[in-house]
Amino acid sequence: MPRTKQNISKEQKDEIFQKQLNHKYHSIKVSFEAGKLESFDQIDALVKPSVLAKELHMGYKSYRNKCVSPGDFSNNELVRMAELFDLDVNLLIKFIFKRMKFKNKFKTGETIRL
Repeated sequence: MPRTKQNISKEQKDEIFQKQLNHKYHSIKVSFEAGKLESFDQIDALVKPSVLAKELHMGYKSYRNKCVSPGDFSNNELVRMAELFDLDVNLLIKFIFKRMKFKNKFKTGETIRL
């Protein structure tokens, strides 16, 4: 049986999308607080990187580059991300520090100890 087209206004579509997005943000918050998130790939599995980049007021490529090397996130971007997920900024900073790598010739590739 073919689907029928629903006559929904743009405002209603945006409202439904925002409701789904808020539910996904809450899932990310719970995962952060439980300590289950280990990489940005897990965040990107829940929320599209393009949507998250738009919400953080940055370009898609700059967001993806900063996910690869999380030490490049500015303080303002971290605060925006924490507000978006309704998180404590310290949890987010701890997550970022665990993903950072040393960039010197003596300790290449070792993660920072917390």
